[in-house]
Amino acid sequence: MSLPAQGRIEEHPLPSVLEDLTRARVTGTLALRQDKVVKAIYLKDGAIVFATSTLRADRLGQTLVRHGIISEAALDATTQSIRGTGKREGETLVEMGVLAPKALFDGLKLQVEEVIISLFLWDQGEYRFLAGPLPSHVIPLPIQIDKLLPKALDRLNQG
Repeated sequence: MSLPAQGRIEEHPLPSVLEDLTRARVTGTLALRQDKVVKAIYLKDGAIVFATSTLRADRLGQTLVRHGIISEAALDATTQSIRGTGKREGETLVEMGVLAPKALFDGLKLQVEEVIISLFLWDQGEYRFLAGPLPSHVIPLPIQIDKLLPKALDRLNQG
């Protein structure tokens, strides 16, 4: 890697950091922080395979409601059902018959893409890359970064 493993987004914008990590074909977690918000991009052999966020608006259920895939009522029922069980939203949506497994996969991919696109809009914050195996909660998905860049530019121009 030619960029430092940690730094400020103001000095090393996310596209440059991702390009460097992709070129180095690394596996690990790129953690990004802006104030109290923490988001992470997971890479395997230089390819982006997953992303997470601490923002409520970035959760799977919220993403599905925002895109009209499930209703607010279905999300509320799911939230009530999983409270205190430790189950995940997606698993419960499938169990309740709200989503088919294929729709869950597509929804997860959409959620991950939305998190990544949102990160391209950050012009300040911190990043830190931690090399190593992916955490067990990571579900490797086929994320094509070249298809996300135009969407990120559209949002930036709207913004």
